[in-house]
Amino acid sequence: MSDAEGRAGGRRRIGFVGLGAMGGGMVRSLRRGGFPVAVYDLDPERIAALADTGVEEVGNPRSAARFGRVVMTSLPTPEAVEAAVLGPGGVLEGLEPGAVYIDLSTIDPATVRKVGAAVAAKGARMIDSPVGKGPAEAAAGELTLMLGGDAATIAEVADVLAAISSARFHCGPLGAGAAAKLVNNLVSCTMCALNGEAMVLAKKAGVDLQTMVDIMKTTAADNRHLRITTEPMTLAGNFAPRFRLAWANKDLRLAVQLGLQLGVPTPVAHAAQTTHLVAMGLGFAEEDQSACIKTTERAAGTEARRA
Repeated sequence: MSDAEGRAGGRRRIGFVGLGAMGGGMVRSLRRGGFPVAVYDLDPERIAALADTGVEEVGNPRSAARFGRVVMTSLPTPEAVEAAVLGPGGVLEGLEPGAVYIDLSTIDPATVRKVGAAVAAKGARMIDSPVGKGPAEAAAGELTLMLGGDAATIAEVADVLAAISSARFHCGPLGAGAAAKLVNNLVSCTMCALNGEAMVLAKKAGVDLQTMVDIMKTTAADNRHLRITTEPMTLAGNFAPRFRLAWANKDLRLAVQLGLQLGVPTPVAHAAQTTHLVAMGLGFAEEDQSACIKTTERAAGTEARRA
């Protein structure tokens, strides 16, 4: 496919694989930006949910890659990325020389580089671009992108990246974006769990929870999760998943694993992952990551909820 054939109405054509809470929102942002998009997901209901956007449905990742000169994936695990790209009917089979493959998943740098080597062998280019923020920002085109790869390739697809994001950071060579995302989520997921422990301790000690939150907002204990998760959701008993606990556990596991590979001890993140593992064992995997507070509540014999 030539560059001209890869564009429609001045906008490049995009294949997109993986339409979960984040991927579906990003497709909406791409369509709002005027990009023709062909989509694939294992779940037909996710494809149907985007029918109002005018996307084109294709039958496998290979067809998504053949649709245009840019193909994007947003998938939950390293294993899912490898299957979608390197497996039968995968993205790799559909890539043409000069095409750009952008992975938006949160996976480990080693998997990124493995997939990137296979993409390069076909004469195509890869960018790893894990995302920050949540489903609402994905649908609004206001994500943070952590980019790894060649600067010239990133500049070449700047219009695509701008359609889904409000902040973009080039972190270094291929795999650096994945590493930056794991470091970010090491802090974010640990902070969310720590907020939960703090609220249970305050409740057990007889401190009014809203007063505790208000105090923390004025000190170095203030944090974004306190304001957007703990106060409005956790203390109200709302654990509807914005970021599933299972995925938070996966990200912490990958972050701890990266630390082991690089000889960097991460005992605090390891403790947070243990809390998440216990919460998963108690059946909270599909709830929001903040549901890890329930492990502390059970042990303490009290619930930290706003009156």
